[in-house]
Parts: sequence; C-alpha cells; structure tokens
Amino acid sequence: MVGSLFWNSVLALVYRCSGAAVTFLFGVSFARMMSIQEYGALVSLMTFGLVAATIGGAGQQLQVVLEVPSLEARKDYTAIRSVVSQRVRVTCIGSIAMTAIGLILFVAAHDREGIFGRWEYSASLLLILPLALIELQSSLARALGSVNLALLPKEVLWRLLIILLGAALFTTYGYPVKAADIFVIATGVLVLLIAIQQVHLRRLADGHQLFTVALRRSKESIAELFAASTPFWVTSIASVLFSTIDIVIVSVMAGPAPAGYYYAANRISLLLDFFLGTFCVPAAPLIARLFDENQRTEIARVTSGAALAAFIAVLGCYLALALVGDIALMAFGSSFVRAHGVLMILASGQLAATYFGIGSIALNMTGHQRAAMIIMVITSVLGIVAMVGATWTFGIWGTAVVVACVNVSTRAWMAAHIYAAEGIDLTATTMLCTIIRRAIQLGPRMLLQEALSFQTKQPSPARAETVASELRKRHE
Repeated sequence: MVGSLFWNSVLALVYRCSGAAVTFLFGVSFARMMSIQEYGALVSLMTFGLVAATIGGAGQQLQVVLEVPSLEARKDYTAIRSVVSQRVRVTCIGSIAMTAIGLILFVAAHDREGIFGRWEYSASLLLILPLALIELQSSLARALGSVNLALLPKEVLWRLLIILLGAALFTTYGYPVKAADIFVIATGVLVLLIAIQQVHLRRLADGHQLFTVALRRSKESIAELFAASTPFWVTSIASVLFSTIDIVIVSVMAGPAPAGYYYAANRISLLLDFFLGTFCVPAAPLIARLFDENQRTEIARVTSGAALAAFIAVLGCYLALALVGDIALMAFGSSFVRAHGVLMILASGQLAATYFGIGSIALNMTGHQRAAMIIMVITSVLGIVAMVGATWTFGIWGTAVVVACVNVSTRAWMAAHIYAAEGIDLTATTMLCTIIRRAIQLGPRMLLQEALSFQTKQPSPARAETVASELRKRHE
C-alpha cells in the first residue's frame, strides 16, 4: 500500500510539474500571438471561468472523493452510479446558475470599458459547465485510484491542445488571434476530453456507465444535496479566494509595482506546497477508505510519514532559496531581487505549515468537513482583516508575514482538531518519534550482537588447553 502510494505521489508530482510548465508555455505563447488587450481579456476571463466553475461545482468533487472509495473497494458500482448521478446533477445546476450570473454581468456592462463590456468575450461563459464537469470526472477517477485520469486531461492536455490549435489558427489567419476564438477552442477541447475520459472511466468501473445517468431521479431533493455539500462548497471557495486575495489587496493598497514584486515571490513560494499537494491526490481516497475501515493508526502512519518526507524536501528547497532565491526572482526581471526577503518570509510559512500535514483533506475525508469549513472561514476572515492593516502599515512585508502566519495557524488548528476528535496525528511528529525510537532501540541491539559475535569467535578454555598440549608434544 505504502509503495503504491509513494509511486502514485511521484506520478502526481510529474503531472503537476508538467502542468505548471504547460501553463507557463500557454501564457508565453498567447502573449506573442495576441494583442495586449486580447491577451488581457483571455487570461482574465479564463480565470473568471475557473473560479465560476469552482463555485458552480458546489463542492461535489470532494464529496465524490469521500463517498466512492469504500464503495469501489466493495465493487458496488450500482451505488457508485447513484452517488455520481446525484453529484453530476448538482454540478450541472450550480454551473448553469453561475453561467447565468456571468451573462447578467455581460448584459449590465455592455458597451462599457472592461472585459465584460464586449459581447464576443461572453464566449468565455461556455467554459464554466465543461470545466466543472471535467473536474468532477477527475475527482471520480481519483476516487477509483487512477492518477493518470485525475490529472493528465485537465492539468496537461487541456492547455496543450489549446496551444496547438491556437498556433494553427495563428498560422492560418495571422496576428492577432482573438480571445473569443480561443474560448470556443477551449470549450471544444474540454468537451472532447470529457468524452474520451468517459470511455476510460467506464473501463475503471468494469464496464459500468457512470456519467450517463445524470438525470436519474434521486430520493434526495436538490436542496438537500446542496445543503449536504455546503461544507465542501465553502471550503473550496475559501481556498480559491484566499490564495488570490493577498495579490488583490497589495495591488489596491500598495500599487502595481509592489504588487508585481509580491506576485513573483508568492508564485515561487507556492511551489514549495507541491510535495504535500501531489501526495493528497492519491492519499485522499485512501484516507476515506481507511477511515471507513476504522484503521486510524494506518492513517496516522501514512500521513505523518508523508508530512515528514515533505518537510525534509521543503527544507532543502528553503535552504536553496536562501542561497539562490535572488536568481530565481531575476527570471521575472533584474529589479525583482528586492523581493528576496518577502520570498523567504512566505517560504518560512510554507516550511512550518508542511510540518503540520494535510489537515484540510484529512478532515474532509474523515467526516469532519464542517470543522474544516469553520476553521477555513475563521482564519481566512481574520487573515484578510490583518492583511489589510499589515499592508497599510508595512507594505508587502506585512502582507507576507500575515499570509505566512495564517497558513501555519490554519494547518496547525486542523491538525489539532483531528487529533482531539479521532486521535490521528497528521504532523511529522509521529513518524519522527518512531524513527528516533527505532534508532535508540537499534543501538543497544547492535552492541549486543557485536558482543555475541566476539564471544563466538573466541576459543573455549578446554580447546585452548588441548591446542597448547599438542604444541608442547610436537616441540618435544
């Protein structure tokens, strides 16, 4: 189990790194193929579509990861089909509602300046529903144990295909490529990937259809389904918003230049969370299944071991940033080296937070999703208030300190809650104590083995006397 989890985590890390590289290539490629106005509309409205899809998904992705693994272990695909049917219905309704809200924004801002002022940009609204559905499909693949389907389509293939088709459009019609055309291409690519992924999901489910029963009636009403998913919903929204609100606050209060420096430091520091983030992909369904099987000790062993391994890896990266972080910042421009101190503050927060493990995922996968929601909301709200004051007083240095403190306090609070409620230690402490205890026990054992080995190599007194007698006879 641990070996499989390790290699799945490595595979997830490879896909995440590939996705980051493709995202960078996406930004660079379209910056060269589009005018600055069209490029700004493209990246802004794609970000809007991703956020709207997250909100429209209503937390159904985490709900699937929580409910499906135990059913899959029993090969109860009829129950899985029922669960997925309910989750797809909620996702469709929520995504369509967000699409309608987006359309209202375009109607209200028509003929005005800004990204919502031009009708052709409304093609970006086509992205919301497919983005939510492919995220739900990826979560189902994750629950069924496939890291490939969980990450490859949405993390790598989607943007890669958009780049290739956009380049073909650029070659055919020349400069500049229009943002509306890319939105249509992106929607078509998503629909294609959803169809392809459905075929592979059917193979994972031993030939059972899963997403084709989305309209089957359920005993639960839509309102009840939404209510049951509220904690997952709020937690996912809070995670998305808090990860971007600091940049918005810096932009508004400190100005564009400090915001640029802070953005560069923030993006580099987020790379340190890749280790635990990739571990969560295969670990989340495993934690849900182990919890249903009442194997809390195994959960603690797996999560604590991952936290310790990630902490060691992040510590190495932290030391590297301390030495050559200015070189990494110079990739954004020579003047960005002045953000090295801010980068180290954010990296310190990531390092300390890593020690406390994967609190949010563990809480959500063990039935404590309401506690995860409360912790996330409280720390986010207090953090935003503190962030405003710190940015006003100390600039981006204050922002970095608050972000680091909120990150650490959130992880620590979540780890403390699940330890108090379930006796599960998510932090690196359990594995670290186990290693130290084994080392202490191994020391005396090795000394004893050496002593026994030395004794077996020495001749007995009787044998020594016999040898001496034989030598005297030969001498005589």
